[in-house]
Amino acid sequence: MKRELTSGSVMKNLLFFSLPYLLSFFLQTLYGMADLLIIGQFGSVADTTAVSVGSQVMHMLTVMIVGLAMGATVNIGQAVGGKDSRKAALFTGNTVTLFMGLSVTLTFLLLILRNTIVSAVSTPADAAAGTVDYLTICFIGIPFITAYNIISAVFRGMGDSKSPMYFIAVACAANIALDYLFIGALGMGPAGAALGTTLSQAVSVVISLIFVKMRKTDFALKKPDKQITGKILKIGVPVAMQDGFIQIAFMVITVIANRRGLNDAAAVGIVEKIIGFLFLVPSSMLSAVSALGAQNIGAQKPERARKTLLYAIFIAAGFGGTVAVIMQFLSGGAVSLFTDSAAVIR
Repeated sequence: MKRELTSGSVMKNLLFFSLPYLLSFFLQTLYGMADLLIIGQFGSVADTTAVSVGSQVMHMLTVMIVGLAMGATVNIGQAVGGKDSRKAALFTGNTVTLFMGLSVTLTFLLLILRNTIVSAVSTPADAAAGTVDYLTICFIGIPFITAYNIISAVFRGMGDSKSPMYFIAVACAANIALDYLFIGALGMGPAGAALGTTLSQAVSVVISLIFVKMRKTDFALKKPDKQITGKILKIGVPVAMQDGFIQIAFMVITVIANRRGLNDAAAVGIVEKIIGFLFLVPSSMLSAVSALGAQNIGAQKPERARKTLLYAIFIAAGFGGTVAVIMQFLSGGAVSLFTDSAAVIR
């Protein structure tokens, strides 16, 4: 379903479009936090460390895939804003072709390098085997991660931010149920957490493909077009690199913590999850501005795009200042949700 966002109240469009985005990010973050919460209930500190380190690696990869997919969102949004259905279909088809190849390549390379990655991030010895198990299963699921994010990027470029929210809601519910099955009932530890995550991602892709078929959205593969692919990468690569550098900085912190032992490693992994949760509002603003700005630029309405950016900055900054004050009083309680270890909480 295409939704044009080039007329009416700029603030109303921003809030209307960003709310499903916010809920999607909330569910996606809850999805990632569920592994840590549940492994903390049934596993050891070593298990918690394995999942926290493994999930940080996966988060870095996912963020970079999402950043690269922004190239599709922006170009499709500009085509929709300019009422050019043919160009929108071309960008959609080339996006599917490009990312299918990327996901297969990434899966192959990362499976080969999984032990090297675990070593490179200085995973504590007691957690190394669990981290390898976690990453092995999650790397196998990369095609599902890629498929979900590409389908979501296309829908958002078309002005539909609600459908991706439904996809991730199904995945989140499935992940929590499967985590309790694999970690709690079957005692599979980090491998169970990864298996629950991977299977739930597969479920979300199946649901999203059903939506695609029902709405008759053109997701057909297209023969790679250098010009179209180049436009996608021209926007997507810088965004992916920007987000990637931020995640690399977090990984450096993770490496330092890992070298200090299990308690510090688990603590940093938990806090980074909490920070990711607190970044939901600015992240939803960023993504909403990308889609709304693209449609308005495509419709030759740059002033509306500038207003969208300005309103989003004010909302994100106001939220950030409020949270900075509140968390001074709630940080200990937030960390204790993930572990009962006094050393980790401290």
